[in-house]
Amino acid sequence: MSVRWPLPPANGLRPLAGAVLILAIAVGGFWLWRSLLLWPFHLEQRIVVLAATANSWQGQLSCWKRVLPGGRWRREGAPISVLLGRNGVAWGIGLHPPQPGLQKEEGDGRTPAGRFRIGLVLGSAPSLPPGIRWPLYHQKSERDAWIENPELPHYNHLVTIPAGEEVPEWFEAERLRVEDPVLEWMVSIEHNYPESRPGAGSAIFLHGRYGAQAPTAGCLALKKRDLLDLLRWLDPRGRPELVILTREDYLRLWSSWALPRPETIGAGEIR
Repeated sequence: MSVRWPLPPANGLRPLAGAVLILAIAVGGFWLWRSLLLWPFHLEQRIVVLAATANSWQGQLSCWKRVLPGGRWRREGAPISVLLGRNGVAWGIGLHPPQPGLQKEEGDGRTPAGRFRIGLVLGSAPSLPPGIRWPLYHQKSERDAWIENPELPHYNHLVTIPAGEEVPEWFEAERLRVEDPVLEWMVSIEHNYPESRPGAGSAIFLHGRYGAQAPTAGCLALKKRDLLDLLRWLDPRGRPELVILTREDYLRLWSSWALPRPETIGAGEIR
């Protein structure tokens, strides 16, 4: 003998099934939208450095992030001071189209202005400190050089002399100063790189500073703690760029370069 449980009529299941289907579509649509919004390849990071004028050797650095589509730029952390070239800034060669005005040259004591990718990190330790995710790292050695002489091959590139090979005559003038504690960590800025025009400027790095009032030969210098915090903030998925502009140029270019609004970054306050 078998017992048959009573089944509801088929037409009674249809409204329930329809409601479940609508709910499933709504939930799935929400999670799809959220996934697209938070998809890593939609993350963008910008490091913005503002200088009062083209002759300023001091600037203000701030870090910005947004998640596309529809995301707004949000500043992360407080702005910090940064030291620039002793003679100010001049237009470099990077991701931006050519700009009118003073152009960066080798030995001019100016920091390149424009938009640049973040490149190789060089350090004295075998690996980067904990919490830093940047994939491009090179431990400096006494056989490393960064070529700044426009007449040499591999201008504006890292060159390592193989062990056991005699170092060339030019090496001492071009070698990396591994003994300098201020240069313990160096973040290369891809100005005039990887295709390097001889004489257009080389060896531009973010590195430590020698003092609060010590401008550089063209690099960007900041406190060691701030430099390490910046490295921890960098996310390779965000395709970070360094943007260096004067106040006047920022007000002129921020919209076409899709940068944070001037009033949010304080561009009008930089003097």
